[in-house]
Amino acid sequence: MGPQLLGAHPDVMENQTPAEVMPSLYRAVLDTVWRLERMGERDFALAVRKRAVDTYATRWDAGGQRELVKINREALKRLATSRPGAGFALETSSEVY
Repeated sequence: MGPQLLGAHPDVMENQTPAEVMPSLYRAVLDTVWRLERMGERDFALAVRKRAVDTYATRWDAGGQRELVKINREALKRLATSRPGAGFALETSSEVY
């Protein structure tokens, strides 16, 4: 499933168990975290990751599912307003000259 699950109607998620839904929701958050890191939003990405890990580790219920969806929506909103490279130096070559 993956990130497209986040746009699913709540009734669709209701018919699935947490064991079926939570891994896909968590993976979608981690994908968004990776994208945030690449955009230079490392501090925000770390905070998102911590919230997602805490939810994934402790709340395998409908509330946990809703929380992961909420976390990812907030992260995607931040991603949409980020400027590429904001907040970090560009990667440089590790070659020695």
